[in-house]
Amino acid sequence: MITTEELQEEFNNLANSHEAMKTAALQNDGLVEMAAKHPLYEIEPFFSELNNEFNNGQHSFLLESDDFDPEKDDLYTLWINMDQRRAFYRVLHLGGGVSYETVFEYHEGYYKSATVFINKDEKKPIKLAYLYFKEEMPDLYMECSSYGAFTKKYHSQEYRLDGYKLTAHGNDYEYDVQFEYNYDGALERITGKGKDNDSSRIIFQRPDERQNMTDTLATIEEQLVEEITDQIQKKIKIDGKVYCILLEYTMQGPFPPTVAIGLESEIDGTWDESNIGEYYNAPDMHYFSEADTLPIDLYSEELEKSYIFFDQNYDIMDLNVEEFDQWETQVKEIYLRVCKRIIHMDFSMSFKKTDNFLVIARDFEACNEEYYYQEMMEYKREKGL
Repeated sequence: MITTEELQEEFNNLANSHEAMKTAALQNDGLVEMAAKHPLYEIEPFFSELNNEFNNGQHSFLLESDDFDPEKDDLYTLWINMDQRRAFYRVLHLGGGVSYETVFEYHEGYYKSATVFINKDEKKPIKLAYLYFKEEMPDLYMECSSYGAFTKKYHSQEYRLDGYKLTAHGNDYEYDVQFEYNYDGALERITGKGKDNDSSRIIFQRPDERQNMTDTLATIEEQLVEEITDQIQKKIKIDGKVYCILLEYTMQGPFPPTVAIGLESEIDGTWDESNIGEYYNAPDMHYFSEADTLPIDLYSEELEKSYIFFDQNYDIMDLNVEEFDQWETQVKEIYLRVCKRIIHMDFSMSFKKTDNFLVIARDFEACNEEYYYQEMMEYKREKGL
């Protein structure tokens, strides 16, 4: 078994050794060249599910001549031995002579994969991985990249993986992952827990066949209102006056938002409506969920399941300009409804409000606080708040 130090050394030399590995891989007998829109395979157990991907078998990732959109779809070429059901080489084509290329090796007692990035100027190591077996079951996964090295030590019973412990090389980071199965023996859920965490987080959840995006977004909206309101009322006590509750998100991952509370004392000088961009920026606020100064946790089990389903079925990179504009509008409408509902809630036991208090949202990348500000100010006037 390779040591972590040897793994790191081999990774550092991958640009030099890759060509020989590629040549050996493509010399295997019976290889069939195939095109696909998905990488299809990695040596790491449950790799797709750990990345929250789910395929119910009704969709083929193999490329059909009339089923490829170069603006949306990735293009892979794989060399596969169909009898062995093993991939030996894979190329992700990025165009212009740029690619990611992966070699797969199969040895007695272990598998190995190595990925490099190639362009006209250089070949750069990306990932080197080993998967070792014990009594025909995955026992240890080792991976090295430019981010460092880590290992996953698996535990199993009755020839079924129960989970693993992830350990990062060079620090004391550990993460325990559990695999849960349904009555048919199919993977139902993956949860993870850090050594300093009291509760587990859902990494993967097999979707309910009845679940749909409309209901999921409605659940997210409802739960955000309930959780933000309830947690502020129960956890937050602030002496100074508050001028806003701010929900910040990005279109890359609109849910969950971060939450911040703006204090009147944090505003320099006189309030200036022509300069509101300075007032609604969560990282500038002392009470900010991402800075651990505001104990708001938007990962209830119901919300986690909704986030998981959303991520499984939605990829912003698949949208054209028109579709993105429609989705951006829908997200803004969701957050606007959330803000309008929360502003009616009673926070008198948590803080005192300024006269210009707002519950407001903001796309951190689009800096669209002006839109939400005007919409919420108009709403306050309509409702006499």
